[in-house]
Amino acid sequence: MVHSDPFGLGIPPRPGLFAHFDMLPPPEIMEQKLVAQHVEMQRLGTENQRIAATHGTLRQELAAAQHELQILHAQIGAVTSKRE
Repeated sequence: MVHSDPFGLGIPPRPGLFAHFDMLPPPEIMEQKLVAQHVEMQRLGTENQRIAATHGTLRQELAAAQHELQILHAQIGAVTSKRE
């Protein structure tokens, strides 16, 4: 009894279709890529900290402005009720 190949028509993969281990870049190139990625990660981390600090400052300024606006609305209400 002959079983058919469940993964295709029994045709072997073409050469060059899949990368072989001997086609990997030399370790020096991989090391350079890792160093570059590490530098980029550090840069992004620093930028993220800067943006987070700016975000915190902006939130504080917004809260202060909203509080000041509430005070102004209360003062406007008091002046309006005195005129009536």
